[in-house]
Amino acid sequence: MSWNYRIIRRQFKGHVSYQVHEVYYRSDGMIERWTENPINPAGETPEELKQDFSRQLLAFESPILDYDQLSRELDEKG
Repeated sequence: MSWNYRIIRRQFKGHVSYQVHEVYYRSDGMIERWTENPINPAGETPEELKQDFSRQLLAFESPILDYDQLSRELDEKG
């Protein structure tokens, strides 16, 4: 199973937010799941923190995912 950071758009009571999440993929490349809560950059050293932040910035190079659409698609697939 592979994963990467992705931006997920979520709407709640008319308010829209964009957050970075870890997204996990099946072997065929389809999304299997994502972290419930957004992810903050972290590291045990300043360099590790910088590397993690850099990986999160790569999420801006991929299409933004919509939380409601992802949830519906996963529910349909069971």
